[in-house]
Amino acid sequence: MGRVLFLLLWVLPQVWGSSEVLGRSFLFRCLQITSFANSSWWRTDGLAWLGELQTHRWSNASDKIDSVKPWAQVKPEAWLSRGPSPGPGRLLLVCHVSGFYPQPVWVMWMRGEQEQQGTQRGDFLPNGDETWYLQATLDVAAGEAAGLACRVKHSSLGGQDLVLYWDGSHNSVGLTILLTCLALLFMLILGLTLWMRRHR
Repeated sequence: MGRVLFLLLWVLPQVWGSSEVLGRSFLFRCLQITSFANSSWWRTDGLAWLGELQTHRWSNASDKIDSVKPWAQVKPEAWLSRGPSPGPGRLLLVCHVSGFYPQPVWVMWMRGEQEQQGTQRGDFLPNGDETWYLQATLDVAAGEAAGLACRVKHSSLGGQDLVLYWDGSHNSVGLTILLTCLALLFMLILGLTLWMRRHR
């Protein structure tokens, strides 16, 4: 029982470091299995989950609590881009946040200290390394984009928010892909032309 109490006291501050988490509920479950072989030998094994994620296991055979998944706080990376235009004279600002663990994170478009209520957050998507990706978008009039910033809060940042300012120079992903394709097509045509001239 002492181990379970220790585990609760250790896990709760790790997870409740984000203000967004305070508004959500996470089920913390422990399962303890005690096996009695005879009157002098017994063994206790335990498992712990936070939501759907198994976090720890322990056994009196090893007399220690093992993390099933490392609880080291992995810091997020963030970048800005321009999404597809939502309409004439409007911009879709996109804030990408990736590579963070654990999952709870707070992402919001801001003007100074004022939260922009039009911020739309997507779904959490898993990365291949078991960290997470999230994007937050904001639909604004083109003339109102100046002065906006994306603010990211995560338990790994130690209270130092990550803030990215919109400066208008962020290309859309679609435009970048289009320019790359055009450059590749140009190089292919140039290479094919040179090859044909040599083999005439």
